Amino acid sequence: MKFCPNCGAELKPGAKFCVACGTPIAVTTAPPFQQTPPHRPNYQQQQPVYENTREAANAFSDAATGKTNLFRRVINIIIKPHQEWYVIAGEQPGTMKLIGGYALILALIPAVSAFVKYGIIGSYAISETILTGIQTGLVQLFSALIGVYLLAWVVDLLAPTFDSEKNFGRSLQLAVYASTPQWVAGILLLLSTTMSMLIMVFGLYAIYLLAVGMPVMKGTPKDKLVGYVLLTIVAMIVIGLVIALVIGAIVGLIIYGRAGVLGL
Repeated sequence: MKFCPNCGAELKPGAKFCVACGTPIAVTTAPPFQQTPPHRPNYQQQQPVYENTREAANAFSDAATGKTNLFRRVINIIIKPHQEWYVIAGEQPGTMKLIGGYALILALIPAVSAFVKYGIIGSYAISETILTGIQTGLVQLFSALIGVYLLAWVVDLLAPTFDSEKNFGRSLQLAVYASTPQWVAGILLLLSTTMSMLIMVFGLYAIYLLAVGMPVMKGTPKDKLVGYVLLTIVAMIVIGLVIALVIGAIVGLIIYGRAGVLGL
């Protein structure tokens, strides 16, 4: 039941004006029914994955064919890291370019070296040697790529604790470029076990690069730097051991399982 807003008289259903005082009455009508269109799957959800893969592949191709400054970056980050970190800080971080155009190429050095040493130079039966080399090389490669990504994640996760900037792009730049000497030293895997111990020395230099780069890339205060580096390294040692064990087990099952099917 409706009433006139002017005189309060009762209105008839559908009345356009009040019969008592003549006040016009606004007639409200329900909006027309609109059928909700059926849900259509968003096929563009897969587009970022495709674009990221293509970007990483293009970055790898450009770096492998000498179209980027990869070689100069390797030399500069090892020889003059203080200046090079400032150059890197002026660059826009790109995850796929860092992984595909730098980390993957350098991580292939220890991976290929491990394959050659344990798969070709090894002293076992031919089939076992090749399988061992493939397994060791793949473990080296996947551990390096997953490890550097997790290193960036740890660095970024701990950043607020040490009054540093939380920015994953910068953390990934820091992790990737600081890992350079370890990957380059992977060539030493071809030498004797004693000579291969030099890789540990290069690993210490990688920690030094991390410490030099944190104030530039993350804005870490000097009084927070030591704690930041030490906690990051402890976390990565634990994570690295777990990664190596898991990847080694998975790759071993795949390779030796396939070899059993083929009768090797």
